[in-house]
Amino acid sequence: MNQLILRYVLASTLLTASCQIDAQEKLVALSMTGQPQSYSLHAGAYKVMGYGNAHFGMSVDEVKVLITQDYSHTLGSLKDEIDPAQKTRVLTMVVPELVPGPGPATISYVFGATSKRLIAVNVYWLVTGMATDAQQAQLTEAARVLAADLVGYRWPIFTVARGHVLAPGVLLVFAGKDAVGGGIEVRLNGVAYTLEARQASVASVATPETLVVPRGPAQLRFSMVANVDKPDIETLPN
Repeated sequence: MNQLILRYVLASTLLTASCQIDAQEKLVALSMTGQPQSYSLHAGAYKVMGYGNAHFGMSVDEVKVLITQDYSHTLGSLKDEIDPAQKTRVLTMVVPELVPGPGPATISYVFGATSKRLIAVNVYWLVTGMATDAQQAQLTEAARVLAADLVGYRWPIFTVARGHVLAPGVLLVFAGKDAVGGGIEVRLNGVAYTLEARQASVASVATPETLVVPRGPAQLRFSMVANVDKPDIETLPN
């Protein structure tokens, strides 16, 4: 696959999944924090298939074999639990080091309530206690690396979101949904970020404002889901 290094102006290319531009649009706020300044351009479309060697549709036993092969030093931390609300089965383990994040990471493999097959993988890099500026910067850089590996693929129109502040201290760095409904997300929690106001149809950007979150834990979450719209979970009756 041919790869080109695409250098782009972030101010004019940040995408929004929900922005249907109209004549009466208002200012929207987007964040440049965690956005790559260059990335490899791929010819094909991205397909969300799982994480590492674990692919959606695998059984619990198949994933356990992979964990034994790929993360044998983590078997002492492996937990096998049932989510009481969603009735999914979850295998969780702690990896001492996992690139691109700093320090240890927690990996959770989620199996469908009905299918009993792998439907999601969540990877967390967490700084407990009072995260320092340096630790926040490390998480932000790791988010940038993850995003850079995703933005250069083709995605269906209106299925990508970047730079959205979902709540105070919660930054959606990248989210995308592939052509068959698989979803992937890079999210930062508890990390300082810049915020820029703009009109969605205009490349001009107001003076960036840096928002500093209160001192506390910080987290980078990397999530993959087999089917965003039809997750295999048990929902409570209305």
